[in-house]
Formats: sequence, C-alpha cells, structure tokens
Amino acid sequence: MFRRELPHSDEIHRAVNVVLALVAVAGWGALILVNQSSAGIESQLRAQVASLSQTQADLLSERGQAQATTGEWKQLQAQIPVIREELRQLTDARDQTQSELVLAQLGLSDAINRASQEHEDVSTTGSVESKAPDIKQAVTATAQIALSKLGYGKVTADGVIGPGTRRAIEAFQRAKGLTVTRELDAPTLKQLTHSLKVAAR
Repeated sequence: MFRRELPHSDEIHRAVNVVLALVAVAGWGALILVNQSSAGIESQLRAQVASLSQTQADLLSERGQAQATTGEWKQLQAQIPVIREELRQLTDARDQTQSELVLAQLGLSDAINRASQEHEDVSTTGSVESKAPDIKQAVTATAQIALSKLGYGKVTADGVIGPGTRRAIEAFQRAKGLTVTRELDAPTLKQLTHSLKVAAR
C-alpha cells in the first residue's frame, strides 16, 4: 500500500510543481504586464502633465495680453473727453470761419461801394487816403448791418463793437436761444448768417 501511495504522491508533487511553475510564470507575466502598463500609464501621465503645463502657459500668456489690451483700452477711454473737446473747438472754429466768410461775402458789396466812392473822391479831389481793410472790422461791420436789417436796433456799421452793438448782439442771442456772450462768437455768427438767409427768401 505504501508503494501505491508513493507514485500517487509523486504525481501530486509533479502536479504541484507544474501548478507552482504555472503560477510563477503567470506572476512574472503579470509583473511584466503591470510594469509595462504602469510605464505606459506613467508616459501618458507625463504627456498629460506636459499638455496641462503648456495650456497653463498659454492661458497665462493670453491673460497678460488681455491685461495689456485692457490697459490700452483704458488709455483710449481716458483720451475720449480730450478728443471730444478738441473736436468741439475745431467745429466752433469751422463754424466761425464759415460765418465770417458768409458775412464777408455779404459785406463785399458794401466794400465795393465804398471803394467806388473813394475812387470817385480821388477823381474829384485828387487826394488818396486809403488803407487796407481789416477782415475783423469787415466782419463786424457786416454783422452790424445784418443786426440792423433783422430789426435788432439801429447799429452803425463802423466795424467797432461798442455798447449799441453789444445790446443788439445780446438781443439777437436771447431771441435765438443762444448763450448770451454779447460777442460775435461762432454760434452767433452762424445763427446770424442763417437768419439773413431765411430773411432773404
């Protein structure tokens, strides 16, 4: 009986050895697989970390650009009131120049009449007493004529803004809803030119 058990025991030992060998091979295989798998995972994680680092760098760069753009935008916004004021001043200067031009054109016929009169005086008296016309005086004289024509008082067209002319300017400014300055400023000259055109129709 002892002999029968022995071969059976050898078979068990062999079977156990085979099983242990298979388990050892499977363990080593699993270890190799785990090592390869963890190396792959580690490689993937490193790639993801690198990608995230690049994304972070890009976002920081974009943030810096956005802050720079915001700074430039704020500078531009700060310049807007200055630019608007310059535009208003240029518009006023343009309006005054246009009004002065129209008034000068209206006063041109008066200047021609005066020049003709002076020419006649030279022809009859032989004396030459002439000076170059002053543009501001010509504009003022034309405005005085316009104020008189429009019914804002009897103003002498002498090209000098005296008390009578200032009263006429003030009355005109009040009647037209302008800021009362008692001066022939751009809005007043513009409105005076417009009123003359309307009255001439």
